[in-house]
Amino acid sequence: MQYRIVFPTLLATLSLFACNNSDSPANLATDTTTLSSTPTTGMTPALTAEMAQVSRAYVPALFYTNNTAAPLPIAAAGKAALSRLDSRWQAFVVNSAATFPPATTAKPAVDTHLLAANNTLDQVSTYPADLSAAHEHLEDIRTVMLQMRRDNGIDDVMDTLTLAHRSMGDVVAAFTGATTPALLTQQHKADLTVQLANYTSAFNTLAARKIDSELFGFSPAKTQGIQAAVSASKQNNTALQDALLLNDNAAILASANKVKPLFVKLFLAYGDFLSPSAPQWVAFDQAYIPALFASNNTVATFENVQAAQTALTALETRWNVLGSATTSSRYPVTLQTPLNWTTYFSAINANIAASKTALEAALAAGDFPTDITPAHEPLEDIRMQLLALRTLENYEWVMDPITRYHHGFEPALTAVKNVVDGSQLTAEITAIIVQTLPVLQAEMPKMVTAVQQLDPTLYAFSAEKQAALNTSLTAQTQNLAALAAALTANDATAIVARTKQVKALFVPFFLQFGG
Repeated sequence: MQYRIVFPTLLATLSLFACNNSDSPANLATDTTTLSSTPTTGMTPALTAEMAQVSRAYVPALFYTNNTAAPLPIAAAGKAALSRLDSRWQAFVVNSAATFPPATTAKPAVDTHLLAANNTLDQVSTYPADLSAAHEHLEDIRTVMLQMRRDNGIDDVMDTLTLAHRSMGDVVAAFTGATTPALLTQQHKADLTVQLANYTSAFNTLAARKIDSELFGFSPAKTQGIQAAVSASKQNNTALQDALLLNDNAAILASANKVKPLFVKLFLAYGDFLSPSAPQWVAFDQAYIPALFASNNTVATFENVQAAQTALTALETRWNVLGSATTSSRYPVTLQTPLNWTTYFSAINANIAASKTALEAALAAGDFPTDITPAHEPLEDIRMQLLALRTLENYEWVMDPITRYHHGFEPALTAVKNVVDGSQLTAEITAIIVQTLPVLQAEMPKMVTAVQQLDPTLYAFSAEKQAALNTSLTAQTQNLAALAAALTANDATAIVARTKQVKALFVPFFLQFGG
């Protein structure tokens, strides 16, 4: 089997992929990279899936380093994203060595840029920091990747995105300096007309591709979002073309200024932005659970309210690293917006504020013991927001089946709350339990799998603690089986006992994930 991996005048082509408005059309060479007429590739489906994961890791690293004044959270996220990209790439090279040698051939060039990018980030000591040098090395990597794939007959969406990105940069460069309609010159418009035609052609090639949701792990909602982003860009390209024909400077500039943001939205959709911050999400969980538990109190003493405030402060501190509404964080609005995450993050910020307000009101009232569950309810909503976010991203996280299980058993537990024994069990309550059981039976195996697949370095669980979690899951599974048997046998006493045992077994298990 023959492979081709050729990097002609590589350094001369690196500038093609710069992400700023200073790219001049004169500096952008014509693309000469084409698919081999007789493609030969040793890329198996498994390797293709691995390559997709390399691409998903690449996008966040590129985003975070595209910053000339990065605050600490962004620089830290960039470092984490770069480390993840390096790990994914090295694994791909090893796994593809036997069937796709071009990856091994490309390794020195890619590794050189990864090392240089890492060195740039390692040298940062003050903030805000200029990460653009690292970004340029990452831009170079996609040139190497594009040529590696296309020289060996591999048709990859990331390369179609890259070529469209190049043309997009030409469009942006064509109206440089035209910050207002009055500053839009005839030359600007002539250049825009030419470059828009090129970009429209490149983008239409991208738009014609089928979105490979299975390969990239996109949820149906995510796929719909990508389709919407494609449509929005196509519509804007048409609007810009129409505005140019009408010589309407205001409309031209309005549409021209949308070209890059709309394309960036599409490009970022291919990135995995949750994985690089996995340790921070764990830290959040570890602060969230104590805050949730402390606020779930209907007879709170003064000391209880203070303890709930302390737990909530710890939670807010952990959250601020991720998505603060007022300070720099790993997920700034400039990232939330194109990823369609703003709704979730805004709700979480509002929920934290509402919980703080409720606890402050309880202290101000000075009437103890007091019910502080009004502070608990907003915190409950937080995990539903995070569940929705991770469902959108099709991102597996241990807390999500746990959340679904917990919310799944609430109707049954509420129904038997005041039931003392089997003699008080009604047909209506039994029906609620019958409806609840399949939900729990569906989520329990997912909980078991999630715990089994936990990265021990993330939660830092000891072997003993991991064993205790598995033992608890076994007990919970057995209890569900016993509940099903009791329902079949219509054993009222056992039904009540086993239903109440669902929560009794779950709570200590859940609390193990708190810090």
